[in-house]
Amino acid sequence: MNDKMKTLQMRKLNHDYPVVLTYDQCKSGESQYGPWNLYGIEYEGVEQGIFAEDSLHLKLLKYGKGARLILRRHQHENGQLEWQVTPANGNQPKQTYLDDRTADIHRQVALKIATISIGQSLKPWSAEDLSEIKIRMDKLLEILDGPVNNDRPF
Repeated sequence: MNDKMKTLQMRKLNHDYPVVLTYDQCKSGESQYGPWNLYGIEYEGVEQGIFAEDSLHLKLLKYGKGARLILRRHQHENGQLEWQVTPANGNQPKQTYLDDRTADIHRQVALKIATISIGQSLKPWSAEDLSEIKIRMDKLLEILDGPVNNDRPF
């Protein structure tokens, strides 16, 4: 992505921004203001970039180059803001957006959170504890990655 690329500011609430992703992956980094994720897009025929906050970034990760999307910063009646990402023209999220390293990191984090969530104890975990850890881990992975593959050895 070009460092001099124009940046689209999506400030309007409840407004549709039809875009096309121009790269398979975003550029990520960290500045004095914290982490950032820059996506290359085409908007109204002009190649630009958007800096995606975490909630938008997590939704955009599911799509790749050429995906036609409608981005909307939706404000609910209670004032809560939510990013909505809708495929245009029937585009579906790419199915293999996780590389092996990312999938492994997700499994490790989900396992850690699942084991912490059942509480600390000096006694060994029972079969019921291990079953509950697996259930919690699968639920966390489903949130991160979609439907869970139950062929994992743990």
